[in-house]
Amino acid sequence: MGSKNRFLKDVPMNHKQIEKNHKSREDLISRTDLVSRRDLSRTDLISRRDFSSKLLKTGLGLAAAAVLPSFVYAGKKSLTDPGAYPEGRYLDVHHHLGRDLLTSADRFTFDPILKWMDENDVSQTVILSPIQYPGTRYPVVETETINNEELLERFEDTNDRLLPFCVVHPDAFDSSREITKILKRCRKKGVVGFGELKPRDKNGKAGILSLDDPSMKRLYAACSDVGFPVLLHIDDKHAVDEVGLPAMERVLKEFPEVDFIGHANGWWNSISGDVTALKGYDKGKVTEGGAAVRLLEEYPNMYADLSANSGLNAITRDPEFGMNFLKTHSDKLMFGTDAQGGTGRESHFEFFDEADLSQDEKLKIFGENARTLLNI
Repeated sequence: MGSKNRFLKDVPMNHKQIEKNHKSREDLISRTDLVSRRDLSRTDLISRRDFSSKLLKTGLGLAAAAVLPSFVYAGKKSLTDPGAYPEGRYLDVHHHLGRDLLTSADRFTFDPILKWMDENDVSQTVILSPIQYPGTRYPVVETETINNEELLERFEDTNDRLLPFCVVHPDAFDSSREITKILKRCRKKGVVGFGELKPRDKNGKAGILSLDDPSMKRLYAACSDVGFPVLLHIDDKHAVDEVGLPAMERVLKEFPEVDFIGHANGWWNSISGDVTALKGYDKGKVTEGGAAVRLLEEYPNMYADLSANSGLNAITRDPEFGMNFLKTHSDKLMFGTDAQGGTGRESHFEFFDEADLSQDEKLKIFGENARTLLNI
């Protein structure tokens, strides 16, 4: 299949319908009708599984196989169904290219990540922050690096094993409409979400930007328009909140149509009611009343990824609490590693390979929750 056949624009009827749906939704959306916005964001986006299933039901499945975009799967709904997704036990919802892979186009390769995935039984991996707008706001290595368009083309060639997110710098644009235009272009090129939203200044230093800062809200509003979930790095230096996560709760209330994914020390320390700081790695028994637990329970648009030292520490610091937490919130949690360029984080696989979870709980945490959230 040629790379040009991989996007919805090569299936004119469906592409037009999708654009029509989005145009209609944008006309209907108002900042005072947030509940309706959430409903619309859920119903007008055609998932890979739903789109394929409709084609199969109309007898077009075999004929369409030669022309469907690569992100249309065989209509399977479970990791246990053979052929539903690329082979593997896990979907890693949190992985980065890493500086070693940020090189010129002629030398760029995803091979280290794909090899790491094969070694660890990973079906698909979300690559966070590879597509960055505008590029001048994101200082990287001193040498020439592959640009956004070339990088998106390389993602096409991974047969949906690698799923890109994008980011837009919070202070780059004055209106959410400008950001929405960028995100729509990204979505058409195969981008499936927004993040990791970890604000930095133009020198690459920590941005110290409140979760509910107006510039952050512009990003959330744009993500609402295109149906992107937002993965947040919550701590005291980047996407900033306070003990009790009051800013996170305000955002959840103001943007109920946007799915947010909590990550990092500020989020995971907040599983315990006695948290005193949104940094470091708290140890010992978890006490009741943790803000992160409450937000997962009370807000349908709050999720969490289990990646990095912060995620694994939160689950293992109090083993009894941790296992109960995984079971109780198995509908809201997603496996992730925070590995860089296909290196590290084997401890996550070691823990979850042995975790005392039911098959259903494993299926949801290991991949189904992420696929549902990402509409894939």
